Amino acid sequence: MKKQHFLFFIVSLFYSSNIFAQEVKSQEVKPQEVKTPEVKPQEIKPQEVKPKEIKKDTSYWKKKTQYGANFSNADFSNWSPGGQNATGFTVFFNTKREYAKAKTTWVNDLQMQYGLLNNGNGFRKSIDRLFFDSKVGHKISTTWALVGVFNFQSQFTSGYKYGDVAANDIKISNFLSPAYITESIGFEWRPKPYFSMVASPGAIRQTIVTDDGVREKDLITGELKPAYGVRVGSKFRNDFALIQVVSNFDKDIAKNVNLKLRHQVFINASSLGHIDNRIDAKVAAKINKYFSATFDFILLYDDDLSTKIQQARNLGLGFLHTF
Repeated sequence: MKKQHFLFFIVSLFYSSNIFAQEVKSQEVKPQEVKTPEVKPQEIKPQEVKPKEIKKDTSYWKKKTQYGANFSNADFSNWSPGGQNATGFTVFFNTKREYAKAKTTWVNDLQMQYGLLNNGNGFRKSIDRLFFDSKVGHKISTTWALVGVFNFQSQFTSGYKYGDVAANDIKISNFLSPAYITESIGFEWRPKPYFSMVASPGAIRQTIVTDDGVREKDLITGELKPAYGVRVGSKFRNDFALIQVVSNFDKDIAKNVNLKLRHQVFINASSLGHIDNRIDAKVAAKINKYFSATFDFILLYDDDLSTKIQQARNLGLGFLHTF
């Protein structure tokens, strides 16, 4: 009996352990498979950083141009103190181009002025100027340079010595009669941006007279006389300078007021006792953007023209445009 009981106990134990194993197995919780979405690394495009474009100033030119017109008018009617009606106008065009690169400079200056005045005897010339100057330089220090200069001066139309009536008017000048051409090589001293002086030993000047109609006739013989130092039968005359000195001043001397001065001294090697001098002055006062007052003054001594000092003045008020 005991043996049977023991077998029964073994069988029961086995059976119980088997059932318990199945329950434990059924209670096993498998870890839930959590699918993590596949995350691709974000494609970060490197920002294209372009190098900053630095614009180089390849322009070595400075430019300035002025043009305008001045008008004047005087009118009287039953005016007891008396007076002469007059109407006048002047037009002008000035332009300047300056080149500078390293030690090389080149300056071109063109000035043109023309004016008429009518005071009851018809229109007559009040100012007539054609001026061109070209200067090439090579700097040898901060204030000194070796320069070559070409200068041309003349006028546009005929000029007259006026008589009482038009029939008595005598023509004394014309285009290229006279004209002056000067070539020189020398040294320029520029201590300030607004002032310069050029000294040129051995400068050459040509005086040109192409119109024989500007020559006066001898009252006795009726023969033509030399004009502006140019002998009869010739169109030009050469002069050599012991030295020529040209000084230029260009500066705003007050707010909206500019002063330009040019002084030329020509010491002729053939007549050292007679020194040619010419001063050109211009004052321009800007009133507003488009209007200004101008004053032109010329002082001249040249014994080939006259033994007296000559002068010309012109005052105007009118339109001015600068760019």
